[in-house]
Order: sequence, then C-alpha cells, then structure tokens
Amino acid sequence: MNNKYVSNLAFIDLLFNLILGFIFLFLIAFMLINKPTETGKIDPKAEFLIVMYWQDEHIGDIDLWVDTPDGLVNYVSPNMGSVHLDKDDLGIRNDWYTDSSGQRKYVYINREIVSLRSFVPGEYIVNAHYYGAQSPKSYGTSMIESGPANVTVEVIQLNPFYIVSTRQHTLKQVGMEKTFVRFNMNSTGAVSNVNYLPKQMVRSYVSSNQGGM
Repeated sequence: MNNKYVSNLAFIDLLFNLILGFIFLFLIAFMLINKPTETGKIDPKAEFLIVMYWQDEHIGDIDLWVDTPDGLVNYVSPNMGSVHLDKDDLGIRNDWYTDSSGQRKYVYINREIVSLRSFVPGEYIVNAHYYGAQSPKSYGTSMIESGPANVTVEVIQLNPFYIVSTRQHTLKQVGMEKTFVRFNMNSTGAVSNVNYLPKQMVRSYVSSNQGGM
C-alpha cells in the first residue's frame, strides 16, 4: 500500500476527544469540591470593652471588678450574663513562658479586659483593686517594679467607636481599691449619667462570702 494515501486524521480526532474528556472530568471534580466547614469557627462579638492596664514590668496583681445589672464580675466570677473577664492577669507572675532552651522569658504586658456582649439596661460600676505583690528578687531581676501601681481604666463603645471614659489613678499599696467610673446603659446601648462616685466592692464581697478571697 502506498503511504501517501495513509491519513492520521482518525488518530488526531481520537486524541482530541480524550483531552476534552479529561478536561470535562476535571471541571466536574472541581465543582464538586466542598467548601471547608466553618462549624468550629468562633466569631466573638462585643459591644463595649472595659480595659485596665498598669506598668508592664510591675510585679503587682491588680484586679478589675465590674458591678453589672446581672451581678459582680471579678476573678472569682469571671462570667456573669453577657459580661466576661477574658483573663485574670497576675502581674509578672503569669506573664512568662519557657523557651526551647528551658529559659524563662517574660512578656511585659499587664492588662485585664472585660467585654460587654449585649445591652443590658442598668448601672455599671468599674473598680480596680490592688490584690497583692511579691519581691522582685523572686524573679531574679531588678527591672521588675514593685510598690505603687499606676492604673488606667478605659471604657470603650465599639459600635460606633466612642471612648466613654478614661481615668488614671495610683494605687499606692496592697489592699487599696478605687472606683474609676460609673455609668448607666439603656436597652439600645446609649450611655448616660457618667460619674465617679466611689463604691467599695471588695470589702463587702469578702464579708458576704465569709472572708474567703
């Protein structure tokens, strides 16, 4: 048979159809891929934040206390209704970690945050209490501060952003308690009657709980 009469068109046509088939199967498989599930995703929401901070290298344990319409929020009861204390910061005592070489490393941040996740009408009272301190010698460094704590408390509305109050006071010694702000909130989140009338929480709380703190 003469080769000049042989045609490769059938083979090319078959190869082209196979390629189209692979492309079609790939597109079907791509469309059937499920989106990653988001059932485990946590979407935190807050309407107000109450932020307390003091010297980053201070060894003192300062506690944030918030009296809410649903009850008192502190390190003993960190969750009350929709109000939550995110962490009980013990000063430098729990602001460290051990690195890969076994050395202790300090994270110099002293901060406690309480989040208000809904609008519960009523009065809110924000106090700071100087719970305790230890000797800097216990931590092997002279850079850690002891003594008076310069404490700042901010109340921040998030939606829309608005600073309700910013106050700073010096807690001079262990046991000292100070009211930083009081305010009222209605069911829509509107704040009114911002004032600074003092109220002692810690002593009455200890008395009502028979001296256990």
